Amino acid sequence: MTFPTPLPFPVELARNQALSGPRLTAARNDHEAVATWLAKYTDNRHTLDSYRREAERLMLWATWHDKDLPGLMVEDVLAYKAFLSDPQPVDLWCQQTEPRTLPDGSPNPLYRQVRRVTRRLPDGSANPTWRPFVSGLSASAVKQTTTILFGLFEHLAAIGYVHANPLRAAAKRTRKGQRQGQERYFDAAAWAALKECIEAMPKETAREAAHYHRTRFLFSFLYLTGLRRFEMAKARTSDLRFKRGQWWLEVLGKGSVEGVVPLPADALEAIKSYRESTGRPALPPSGTDEPLLMDLTGVGRPLSDRAIYAIVKEVCRQAANSVAADQPDLARQIDSGSTHWLRHTSASHQIDRGVDPFIVQRNLRHASFSTTEGYIHKDRDQQHQETEKHTITDVPS
Repeated sequence: MTFPTPLPFPVELARNQALSGPRLTAARNDHEAVATWLAKYTDNRHTLDSYRREAERLMLWATWHDKDLPGLMVEDVLAYKAFLSDPQPVDLWCQQTEPRTLPDGSPNPLYRQVRRVTRRLPDGSANPTWRPFVSGLSASAVKQTTTILFGLFEHLAAIGYVHANPLRAAAKRTRKGQRQGQERYFDAAAWAALKECIEAMPKETAREAAHYHRTRFLFSFLYLTGLRRFEMAKARTSDLRFKRGQWWLEVLGKGSVEGVVPLPADALEAIKSYRESTGRPALPPSGTDEPLLMDLTGVGRPLSDRAIYAIVKEVCRQAANSVAADQPDLARQIDSGSTHWLRHTSASHQIDRGVDPFIVQRNLRHASFSTTEGYIHKDRDQQHQETEKHTITDVPS
């Protein structure tokens, strides 16, 4: 199977095609239209690869059903969501046909670890053994894919390539009183468990000690600054700025938007302590251009955002295991954590400590204050008590 060539679909087939209103693209087919969407994410290779993969899978499925993207209706995107968890026929869509475990939970003796199959052979020709999937996606992966494709269709509608977003129409409405899902941040107990886990890391060998210092710096710096994972991976000493007695970090955020993040005293101390652990000066000399976070080779190579994610997930796993016996609910919360949880935690704890929410919005570089509002986790009793101050009799003069 190879990436399909756009088919010359007749206009009457593309029922969701934008036939009126402003058209902001010269794209003549799905490939060109999707390329305008992917062009917005060229600053982050991981995001670009992920988004390209999901767009490609959808286009392959649509072509298999003799449709193009403007031809996908609500019924189609619902069918595609069901397909993601169980791609059929398996031999056409999946590399792996045997599950890792049997229905009773025991290992499947027929399972074999699948090596990643590239789409192209060394000579550049299509690889006939390549498949879009390894196996069906989990529920969380289907949800993530749907979120990505929702953004794709929003973009296609905005530029006039399609008339409307079928995934928006297909989205389930949250009923009143329905749980909104787990809040993605570490509360005080979870944060304490994570810190204890890091401090308990082995430090006997030079490599163990280096890994400990790097992990301690990573968690501290993400917590104190609220940086995104890819921003942490790209941060360099040349991005540090000292202005009017204060330290700042220049960052290139989502959508290549430039910003500056204040570095509180603890964040600066975290940098100094980590650099000293690598044998470097506490503060980088003028003109130094090194990654803020480095691998363990000692030669100053940056750590990838994938490696950052893996480190955080491993610490979360170990911290969850350490409290699972006595506090299973806390363990489940910690085990679900990720790098983005640290960003949420940074915002939530800043607000809980009395930092003005509008300052937190600037620190995290949220375009909308409504995003920052989601990090305000005031206890409902406290919320009610504070609101009691607002009476109809004691009107401020």
